[in-house]
Amino acid sequence: MRIPFLSCLCLAAASLSAQTYLALPSTVATTSELSSYSLLPFMQPNARVQMFYDATEVGTAAFTALELALRHDGPIPQVGAPGPFNITRLQIRLGVTSIAAPDAGFTSNLTQPLTTVFDGPWTYLPDNGSASPHPWGGPGGTLTFPFTTPTPIVVANGQWLVIDVTMEGNNISTFGFAHAMLDGATTTGGLTNGTATAYGLGCSASLAAPLATATTSGQYGPGAAHFLAGSNLGANAFVLGVFGLSNTVAFAPLPFTLPGTNCSLLASPDLTLAALADANGGLSGSSALALSLAADPALSGIVVYEQLASLVPTANPWGIVFSNAVAVTLGTFAPLGRGTYTVAHDTNANATFGNLVRAFGYAARLRTL
Repeated sequence: MRIPFLSCLCLAAASLSAQTYLALPSTVATTSELSSYSLLPFMQPNARVQMFYDATEVGTAAFTALELALRHDGPIPQVGAPGPFNITRLQIRLGVTSIAAPDAGFTSNLTQPLTTVFDGPWTYLPDNGSASPHPWGGPGGTLTFPFTTPTPIVVANGQWLVIDVTMEGNNISTFGFAHAMLDGATTTGGLTNGTATAYGLGCSASLAAPLATATTSGQYGPGAAHFLAGSNLGANAFVLGVFGLSNTVAFAPLPFTLPGTNCSLLASPDLTLAALADANGGLSGSSALALSLAADPALSGIVVYEQLASLVPTANPWGIVFSNAVAVTLGTFAPLGRGTYTVAHDTNANATFGNLVRAFGYAARLRTL
């Protein structure tokens, strides 16, 4: 059957007119410059970002997403290398999750699989001047990402739209500094960071070795993850991370010193996590032990005592080396003032846990049907 030419034109026009745009966060004036910005992902060699928008921001009506556009933060005069910069692999995934509140666990934040809407190399340009606000998807359309898979979306009340971006092999760092910050808006609530304080002394893996030492990094509080690392633990040693709620009592009063040594247990072993030290006796980077906490206000203010124990048969009669310890006082988590949140890792696109959670919403525009 043939369709008349005029009918084809009418159908095409109807299809084009059905395309609309959803600018997020919708509860702020995205026609203006927003109040904050993010260095992630485009100012890092590697990064992962999960962007969350609740039903109030997205709306509960069904739509099909066809394209994502971001924009640079301004007004900032152009500085540094003019680009273009190349990304070896950029992956964008889209979907909906039913979690109550995002936390640092990238996988645990997802209650159903996301749809991969873009996966491949990409070339982009940095901020090219002081426009305010910057255009969607600019400059040169290099922050506009057409989807290879049109994706139906319905965000019910109590759910979140998720835009998950992983970026590997961005060569911006080889050119020196250039502005490629993305526009966005902060809100109230979410995480207030806590503190970490070292205490006690470790012991040595050998007579000539320095004392074993524990350190922490990340964010300290409900909904975040922090990472227990260490040094001088013994080459290639098996290591346990000890996490406890007391530094005064466990199976015996603390500190508990191994008889015949100066090695002391300084934290109750309520939770242990295992890892392997490297050839220099270190535990760092992706091998550091992550403690990820739910975004539960009831955890606010709790103190967690943390220590490393390594197995070094030649160190002493017990074959155990203890580091010093760290007392981590968790910050707080409060309800969000706007339904936007961000979970990110600033160096590792394949990280299990983010090292940055933030009550922040990226300026993002979806082309929709």
